[in-house]
Amino acid sequence: MPGYGFRSRDEWGEFIMKYLSTRKVLRRVFLLIEAKVGELKATDMSFLELAEQYDVPVQIVLTKTDKMKRVDLDKTCRTVIRSATDIASSVVQPTVICCSSRTKVGIDALQLELLRVCDIIPSEETAE
Repeated sequence: MPGYGFRSRDEWGEFIMKYLSTRKVLRRVFLLIEAKVGELKATDMSFLELAEQYDVPVQIVLTKTDKMKRVDLDKTCRTVIRSATDIASSVVQPTVICCSSRTKVGIDALQLELLRVCDIIPSEETAE
């Protein structure tokens, strides 16, 4: 699904809103945020409000994490999850997935979570 950030179009926002409000089998939305931005943008905040309104679970994914020092990445993770939870606590997943397509760090974790959400492999809760 198209994004709403850099190089987005106005009609995509309408599309996203319609999609969230009409998809009854939507299990989770993966919200990709560039890690070096360091915080949620206004569009991210609006999206989280919509997700909570339509009761759509959201997984925060920080991208391009290879461009940050570990200490800064840890701080960004805490900041982003705290802000997201303040906005939409009932739908935001409690952990952030950090990944880099360049170094492949975190890609396995992201793929694993996608497989769990699609019930292709058991979730950690049901595997116990």
